[in-house]
Amino acid sequence: MSMKVIANRQRNIILAVVLALLAVAPLVFDNNYQRFVLVTVLINVILVIALNFILGFAGQVFLGTVGFFAIGSYATALLTTRLGLTFWGALPGAILVTAGFAFVLGLPTLKLSGFYLALMSTGFIVVTTDVLKNWSSLTNGVWGIANIPRPVILGNVISTDIQFYYFSFVITVILAVLAVIIEDSRFGRAFKVVRDDQLAGEIIGINSMWAKLLAFLLSGVYAGVAGALYSSFQGFIAPDIYNAQQNSLYMCMLVIGGLGSVPGSVIGATLLTTLTEILRFMREKYLTVYAIVIIITLIYQPGGLVVLLGTMSDWLRSKFGKARQVERGDAV
Repeated sequence: MSMKVIANRQRNIILAVVLALLAVAPLVFDNNYQRFVLVTVLINVILVIALNFILGFAGQVFLGTVGFFAIGSYATALLTTRLGLTFWGALPGAILVTAGFAFVLGLPTLKLSGFYLALMSTGFIVVTTDVLKNWSSLTNGVWGIANIPRPVILGNVISTDIQFYYFSFVITVILAVLAVIIEDSRFGRAFKVVRDDQLAGEIIGINSMWAKLLAFLLSGVYAGVAGALYSSFQGFIAPDIYNAQQNSLYMCMLVIGGLGSVPGSVIGATLLTTLTEILRFMREKYLTVYAIVIIITLIYQPGGLVVLLGTMSDWLRSKFGKARQVERGDAV
């Protein structure tokens, strides 16, 4: 069995275990506040996977995921409150609008990389926030948009937090599995070739421009879904929610969980969203804690927590394997 097959099997097992733990989490954490945090965890998982397409798979230092998130949220809010669409009617529109912005934004970034791309994407967040604040006739400015409806399934409104959690959980599982399928497809392989050696990719016939654009497009789709879930869950959105600090948090989640790893995205988003709530009393200073954690992670475990879990899994497998061999030897 090849190392790649073993690595993919290990990745799938870790992802399945983490998702199984998330499936039973509301049964353990059963008060309203804890379930509110758990829904936020799932939304952040989708956003970190969105960032992983660009940064983890394609290797582009793009820091504007929160901008896509804002566009998806406001598209859903406007389509439901202004045009009277249901959540299901607004969701495709939110995805298309966000993916469209991601594609258009991706075009000029094809000639940018590294520091310049990071600088451009930071500017994108600033411009997006300013438009949301100042285009009052459309976005209601700093007062935000209220009365955003919840989804309805078979005539029943998803009104409670636990109902919304499992609704979001199903969507998160679908998107996580889809991300794994994309990673294992020829598109995923093209992303990684462009990330590791763009020139070599061009030589073997991979169009790096289209690979980068596809990464942006997929990121926009995922961020659009996350934005739709967030605005519907909260029932109210305002421009101040979508800022560069929030985007830094998504970066922390991805790095600590594991760059280029779907299970790593899930683990990082789950741990840091929970930790953010625990450190809420520190206000903005919690970012200092994250900076320290990132430095330690990059020094001692550059592959993120998902690599650490994989190492532990290998150690346990070898230990139990040796124990079984000893038992067989004794039996003989």
